[in-house]
Amino acid sequence: MSFAKFTAPSQAPHTSTGKLSSVRYPSTRPSEAKQSDSKPRPQYKPASRHDVDSLCALNALNLSADDFPDEEAHNGVRIHLFYDECLSRFHVPLLGSETAFERPERVKVIYEKLKSQSSFAETYMEFDADGIRSGGGAMLTMEDLEVVHSQQYLKGMEEVKDLRDEQLKTMEIKYENDVYLHPTTFLASRICASGIVECCRRSTHALNNSKTAVSISRPPGHHACANKAMGFCFLANVALAAKLSLSRKWARKVLIIDWDIHHGNGTQDLTYNDPNILYLSLHRQGVGSNYFYPGTGMPQETGEGAAAGTNVNITWNQKLMGNTEYLCAWSEVVLPVVHDFKPDLIIVSSGFDAAKGDLIGDCLLTPECYYLMTKSLLKIVDRNSTAIVVALEGGYNLEVIPLCQSAIEMALKGEEWDEDGSLNPLSSLSSPQPAAKNRISLSTNPLVRARLTLNKYWDYYEPNERQRGKKMGKGAANSVNRTIRALNEGGFFEGQGLRQVKEQIERRSLGTRKAQKGAGDDFFQEDDLDDMFGKLKV
Repeated sequence: MSFAKFTAPSQAPHTSTGKLSSVRYPSTRPSEAKQSDSKPRPQYKPASRHDVDSLCALNALNLSADDFPDEEAHNGVRIHLFYDECLSRFHVPLLGSETAFERPERVKVIYEKLKSQSSFAETYMEFDADGIRSGGGAMLTMEDLEVVHSQQYLKGMEEVKDLRDEQLKTMEIKYENDVYLHPTTFLASRICASGIVECCRRSTHALNNSKTAVSISRPPGHHACANKAMGFCFLANVALAAKLSLSRKWARKVLIIDWDIHHGNGTQDLTYNDPNILYLSLHRQGVGSNYFYPGTGMPQETGEGAAAGTNVNITWNQKLMGNTEYLCAWSEVVLPVVHDFKPDLIIVSSGFDAAKGDLIGDCLLTPECYYLMTKSLLKIVDRNSTAIVVALEGGYNLEVIPLCQSAIEMALKGEEWDEDGSLNPLSSLSSPQPAAKNRISLSTNPLVRARLTLNKYWDYYEPNERQRGKKMGKGAANSVNRTIRALNEGGFFEGQGLRQVKEQIERRSLGTRKAQKGAGDDFFQEDDLDDMFGKLKV
């Protein structure tokens, strides 16, 4: 698999034309961003009213524990893959919403990247919405959705299919342009949620030969609340999948890891008092002049009642967080928490808007970071008894997200990252150094092995505290320490020996951006957005 063709889109500074200087989120909503008429927009093949009516008429079937398609055993890793082509046509921005970041092309470019692999057929057990039913599962019913959403909210969303365009635009204004709507919005959301739930069912099935599943589906769900759509999200896909997995006895303890750059406020709200669901999020957070959407997810929010300690927020108060910052948090907080919780189902809310080049995340993760996070996660759990499901959330650069997803798939398949770094032009360093590899091979402790996997960026066992990793961005150590203090004060994960990070390891200047562009500018501006969509072939 090659990442060699990846280049970040143009970051040329604007000339002084007086036009809007940047596309910002959320202070500038997608619908507020100006458009350029000089470059063609992608042409969609939207779903027809007949498509909506016929698909809405699908009858839900009872779940069966025995009726699975034949799965031939292979020597290599096999992965359940949910993808339905209709999700690249449904829930399409209407005229006036063309600059919406959450677009149908997102799933298509990721799927086509995976499909291009020579080993695709023998690796992936692919299914779509029809395959859910033929495989013994079922499309989610309104009663299923009511596990996390109110009846009134669901009724209103279902009625969207009957609204005219002008009525849909009025509803978008009601939501402060936080979402866009289409007659197929609720149907697409229901298919997406059904696919993620089915991934959980298949990966946890006792007679199944694969405990790994991936859902390439949209729209995302981690912002969706019980009574409200927000942040491009309509149904709380992952929270619902976790709760149904528990109630249907597919799992006893569910871990949700959310590495989308935005806090999954909906997921947190819906799981906050459930002791059998641990929600762990790494995200940017800020209020006032430093506001970053949705402004929620404080480290002190650790769960309540019997669920105290099952909500972990690692919050970045700065932009430009990269591999070292994330893998420091991963080694110091995430891995010991996972090791202590011992889930039998892990659902990853996999957003790629923290990746370098994303249109709104403004951070610096490379595909290799997603590879290392996934690989270390697999090392710390018992793969014979722990299922893992990776579900797409955000991520809006159509050139970047296929590479990040492919990096995750490499880890899931047990493939090694390229030793000389040629697979990833954004990273000049290789995989763990020989000394680290020797320590990994000698250790039988899963937490030690997982931490040593990250040695290249963050060496947990380096005795000199200031030499454990490359210099981190200012405020990053404090961000990790706030979470550790909150967990320690609550008496959570005491046996894991959570320790604070020396702040002296930080670099004291964030001058990278100013060297590239004018002060205050974002990585991507209007011309960049137009250029990406202009080059896109749909």
